[in-house]
Amino acid sequence: MPLRKLKKVARIVDAAMRDAARAQATDPAFRENQQIDRRGELSKFKTVQHALADRERIEKSRATKAKAKPKKK
Repeated sequence: MPLRKLKKVARIVDAAMRDAARAQATDPAFRENQQIDRRGELSKFKTVQHALADRERIEKSRATKAKAKPKKK
């Protein structure tokens, strides 16, 4: 495996391990602050960016469908 690909895999594994360690915190205030940091760290990866874009697109389509449907009486 080329060194470049190995480094990429190592970065992904490192980010996932840090994310898992942060997710296990028990203090609610600490967890809330870490959630913001986790999202920022993980959003650097293309697959996460694609997933967030898909989620946003789905939410928008649901909102427009809900507005378009007339209420039944």
